[in-house]
Amino acid sequence: ERGMFIVSEELCQNCKTLKRMLGDKIISVQFVKASENMDLCRRLGIKAIPALVKDDETVVFDLDDIVTEIEKD
Repeated sequence: ERGMFIVSEELCQNCKTLKRMLGDKIISVQFVKASENMDLCRRLGIKAIPALVKDDETVVFDLDDIVTEIEKD
């Protein structure tokens, strides 16, 4: 099991914002590129980034909710 991870892209403005919001917590979460994981994105219904994929494969899109989920972990 891969655990919780964030689907993002380097040029995505909201992804950059999320990384700033995470601060020190950024090291506790894995980032994967949407462009390199299109099959996964399709399977999970990810049409916008950043997206947090939780252990149970539920997907969280709201930036504040993503930060809350990571702080819980």
